[in-house]
Amino acid sequence: MGPHVEEEFDGNAVKLTNPIMVPEVPIAPTAPEVEMEHEALIGREYSTEAAAMRNPTIATFGDTLVEQKGGDEAQAMEHHKIVATEVVPNPMAIQAPAILQNAVVIIDPKIADCTQFVESATKRGLFVTAVVPKPNKGDEQIEYHPTAEAILETGVNQVYEPPMGAKFDIVECANHLKTIESQQNIRYLGVLPLRESAVDYSDILAALLGITVHNDLGHSSARRDKALMKNAVSNAGLRVAKFARLTASDGSDVPPAIEELELEFPVVVKTPRGMSTMDVYICQNMEEAIQRSSQIVKSVGPDGRKAQFSLLEEFLIGDEFAVNLLASPTTPRGVQVTDVWKYEKYSGEGTMVNTWQSMCDPHSKTYSNLVRYAEGIARAVGIKFGMAHVELKSVYNEERGKYIEPVMIEVGARLAGGKKAIMAEKTVPGWCPFDAMLDAHCGFPIQVPPSFSPALHAKHVYIPSKQVGVVKSISGADFERLETYDSHIMLCEPGSKVTVSTDIYSFAGFVWLIGKYEDVERDARLARDGFSIEVEEEVEQ
Repeated sequence: MGPHVEEEFDGNAVKLTNPIMVPEVPIAPTAPEVEMEHEALIGREYSTEAAAMRNPTIATFGDTLVEQKGGDEAQAMEHHKIVATEVVPNPMAIQAPAILQNAVVIIDPKIADCTQFVESATKRGLFVTAVVPKPNKGDEQIEYHPTAEAILETGVNQVYEPPMGAKFDIVECANHLKTIESQQNIRYLGVLPLRESAVDYSDILAALLGITVHNDLGHSSARRDKALMKNAVSNAGLRVAKFARLTASDGSDVPPAIEELELEFPVVVKTPRGMSTMDVYICQNMEEAIQRSSQIVKSVGPDGRKAQFSLLEEFLIGDEFAVNLLASPTTPRGVQVTDVWKYEKYSGEGTMVNTWQSMCDPHSKTYSNLVRYAEGIARAVGIKFGMAHVELKSVYNEERGKYIEPVMIEVGARLAGGKKAIMAEKTVPGWCPFDAMLDAHCGFPIQVPPSFSPALHAKHVYIPSKQVGVVKSISGADFERLETYDSHIMLCEPGSKVTVSTDIYSFAGFVWLIGKYEDVERDARLARDGFSIEVEEEVEQ
């Protein structure tokens, strides 16, 4: 890092952050190493946290001493937030560094995926800017909703955040990023969504930044809105579940819709823009369907937006799968299936609850219909660059020895959750999903292995909470004891509140296993059966 700098603005001295040093990546084998200072991170620094929360900011690490109001001595801060639009010490000075630094934008990252992605970006000498549409207020799980500082610790160069509590403005964000791009002499090559909610913004933001490598904007809504999604897939000639949009706040349009669609119970009622299995209900009778539809229409969805309608769908029979793909014009078919996962669920608490998810061989004849169907889904909604995640149901035909008649549940133009890409990288020889995702979004040719057949069996195990209350103690969380243990995450701890597990974030934790098939299956049961929580029930006042 460069030395501390002070500059005069209107006669008042202000503290300035240090310039960033980009990774030392040789431009060519014979080129001398060049030390570059990027001026985007030199600007007025907010003196109070309250001021930073009210304004769009760029956060970066540094060791500058910053005066804290109310204190007699300067204190060292671990990271700094500066004015997003004030990016050079002298706005009138024309600076023209000799080297243009390539860069990428990642939207709404999780820590695990962010760490893997930064490694891929570093190998390519790319500067990384993270955009966090909804900053963590300090009351959310850091692993899944990281703070700016936590993101910086993974190796990301800088983090853009809108004002705390404000609705994310994609045009304002694009303006700030274009300012950074100009003043810092960098060039953004791609925008990558790392979460379901980021699909709303990624392609539009890429277009606003002047990037041509992005998915079809005409189908942007169809990649997020589950009703428009089904329309696009149906128009492509692919089978979808029967569905209807319901708008009555009292649920009075449920009975005629069920009659018109000729549905039988159970039926599915869900929010149109959900994620992580939130607000998805399996209704066993008319009364329950009316109640759930009314509840959704009058509520705010998981993405923080008012739900204007609910979706009524037929309940699909068969086994549930996730088919993950990579889209790039440099692949033979435009899209390439990389891994397939079979979901094990049971019906409980008015929804389908996860038990575990097991990795399958995408080259097996058993899943050939699922692979071709998922490829068609990705094309139908305009996914041309980057990762895609298709969830579907299909029935196994004993006579033919394969799954037949697949039907889409939903599709996401983003990296699959649940560390599936990380597990695929560990089990498929020669597969580097984060390298390929980065290359696809930047318009580079991608590299794929000759086969995506996994060499080892992988499993994502859901550790349930079966009680409601405040956690007193936890037993059986020493998952490292398992022979095929790979990693785990706990979402609860003593003193935290838990409820009966239904959607993703209501589980006590997750465990990932890799090994021989028999060993993994054994350890999956041991992980769930050996875990327990003692709670203190909350007393209603």
